[in-house]
Parts: sequence; C-alpha cells; structure tokens
Amino acid sequence: MVPSNIHTIGKNTSHAETKHAEYDIELIGNVLRVDGRGVVNEEILKQYHEDVKDIVISLKGQKWGFLGFVQGTGILTPAAESTLIDSIKLRKIYGMSACALVVANADIPALVQSQFERVYLAADIDYFFCVDEKEGLAWLASKECKYK
Repeated sequence: MVPSNIHTIGKNTSHAETKHAEYDIELIGNVLRVDGRGVVNEEILKQYHEDVKDIVISLKGQKWGFLGFVQGTGILTPAAESTLIDSIKLRKIYGMSACALVVANADIPALVQSQFERVYLAADIDYFFCVDEKEGLAWLASKECKYK
C-alpha cells in the first residue's frame, strides 16, 4: 500500500513520508540528491523506488549518480535492506553508476554506514562515504556525474 501522504512537488522532485520515515528527492544535472530521515521500512522503500524511476526516466538511460544524506535514525528494516539491494540493481539498468552517502548527521553514523556498505556491496555498485556534500559531489564528478 502506498502511503497517503506522498506529494510530487514537480517533474524532477518528490517528497514522501510515513509515520517513521520521510524523504525528499531532487534531480539536478545527472545527480539524484536524496535527503532521508527515520527508520526505512519496505513500504516507503517501494514508493521511493517508484519515485526515483519516475524522475530519472528523463535522463533516457544516460549515466547518473546518487548523493544521499541520512539524518536521524537512518536505518533500514531487514525487509527494506533486501528491497533496497533489488532497487539498486534495477536502478543500475536505468543508468545509476555510483552512490555517495553522507552519514555524519545520522544518530549512529557507524551503524548506518555499515548497513549501507552491505547494501552497496550486495548490489555491486561503486560507492563512497563522504563527510559532506562538497566531498560527495567531487567524488561523483570524478565518476562523470555532474551536479549542475
């Protein structure tokens, strides 16, 4: 079931929230920027995957990168972790080539980093944990993903 409080802001942006988590998505250039907060369950992750797919379709298969920001709890339930691995594998088909993640504002950064490292390794995608947006954008630019 899709959460009832999903709001598409525009062609290249989206916002969703449930009782325990929320996210904002924005595509700028060929970098998808995502701000996430809370405990991510399978329900919101499935909606997130659909939102990402709807937004990146405009890139028509060209290479793009992911820049994520985790705030608060920032952990995935076990079912959501498995769903995220599958989602990333599908997003690679849509052109996603690299993931940069900022976990400094997570409640327990080491826990979040450990969980996402498992996800990225299982999904077989190039990834980088960075301290801030500037470092993440520089790394993504080195992977031909430009934030314009």
